[in-house]
Amino acid sequence: MERIKVVWTGEGTYPYVTGGVSTWAHILISELRNIDFVLMPIQMNPYMTLKYKLPQNVIDTIGVPLWGTQEPLEYVKNISFSKMYKNKIITKKSKDLSKIEPLMISLLEHIYGIKEDLDSLADYLFDFHEYFQKYDYYETFKKQEIWEIYRDFLLEYFKDKKDVPSVYDMIEGLRYIYRFFITLLPEIPKAAIYHSSAAAFCGLPCIVAKKKYGSKFILTEHGIYIREQYLFASRNKLPLHTKKFLMGLISTVSKLNYHFADVVAPVCRFNTRWEKKWGGVDDDKIDVIYNGIDIYKFKKLPVEKKHKKTVVMVARIDPLKDIETYLRVAKIVTDKDNDVVFKLYGPVSDEEYYKKCLKLHEELGLNEKFIFAGPISAPQNAYNEGDVVVLTSISEAFPFAVIEAMACEKVVVASDVGGTKEVLEGYGYVVKPKDYQEFAEKILYVLQNPKIAQELGFEARQKIIDGFTIEDMTANYENLYKKMYMEYKNG
Repeated sequence: MERIKVVWTGEGTYPYVTGGVSTWAHILISELRNIDFVLMPIQMNPYMTLKYKLPQNVIDTIGVPLWGTQEPLEYVKNISFSKMYKNKIITKKSKDLSKIEPLMISLLEHIYGIKEDLDSLADYLFDFHEYFQKYDYYETFKKQEIWEIYRDFLLEYFKDKKDVPSVYDMIEGLRYIYRFFITLLPEIPKAAIYHSSAAAFCGLPCIVAKKKYGSKFILTEHGIYIREQYLFASRNKLPLHTKKFLMGLISTVSKLNYHFADVVAPVCRFNTRWEKKWGGVDDDKIDVIYNGIDIYKFKKLPVEKKHKKTVVMVARIDPLKDIETYLRVAKIVTDKDNDVVFKLYGPVSDEEYYKKCLKLHEELGLNEKFIFAGPISAPQNAYNEGDVVVLTSISEAFPFAVIEAMACEKVVVASDVGGTKEVLEGYGYVVKPKDYQEFAEKILYVLQNPKIAQELGFEARQKIIDGFTIEDMTANYENLYKKMYMEYKNG
């Protein structure tokens, strides 16, 4: 059989950002050496640097930066300056927006819940992609006519409503459309399979490829994208109408992903509840594939311990990881046992949140009892340093930190989020998110009962060996790729 070609798409992750999704992607691509991958990462800006050495079976990378550009085409297409200039001239002269107006109207109807016709909307998205193979994106969105199409729709929709968007809200809405739909500009490589790592804007090229080439579309769900975006929106002080517009746009894109994916492959069973109830995904379209780890790398190791009793958490400093709860837990535990030290290993992904955590650290008077240890290149060493490993996240899918720590024979105390309970229950402790009192009680119990902790840790590793290895994960994806490839070949 000829080599299968897979176009992998992601948003804000591999290969430019570290984290759980990037770990999963790097393992998957590195291990499936007999499959060729094209990466299509959606980036924040075009200046990001690689955080991973790309495997040899990555045959191309098509970066798609959404921000930090005035001329998106120079980054997403292999296009000469003369060709770009020619397209600008053609676009400035052209008054034909017949391919753009239906998309704008249909998209706005979906954002505001006026109607739902995902098949027609996808047809318009395909036309949008094809239109910008000839015309210039930036020059098109500069046109007065685009603003008028958008403005007139909103004026009509809100004409009988008391609460109307401001001019700022309207400008922000059009700006969101302009930035996020840059994902439709790249030339779409012909491939049997497109594989998106989220029900997000990175799934739009997969839908275009399905319409253009009949490609098969696999959607892997880590965190539930729409849920995480609602959490993000609730924390950010956006004006109400701007927030509603943004969430309407994201909801529409997520539903498009669910509707057009041939297979939805969540990393845990917990995700299927959202996919079925919110996304309308049928049971026969779902194939749960758990994350897997290297059990020869993540195992019990002798490490130098600087403190008698150590609690460890490996997570980026980000609101979703709820570092504030970890700090409050540390205060309760260390007040009761002065020999305990808490450590947090991980990079800062949100500077403002980090400052908030430092302030709380000072207010709680934790001093040297809580150490921000920074990023670590060998997380197995961090896990082995701990007598207990903790994860206080308010949102997760199927966290690598939990299964990695279990493989290191550590008792894990983690929030009951995502699929954590599916692997941890009975082999560690699952706690309600933000319940720092219960977190503290469980941690103190483990520290006070080292023999029970040792037994639980041993059983935890056996659980990982019995179904959560790299071999398990990659074999499941390889079988899925082969199945999708045969369906593609047979039409």
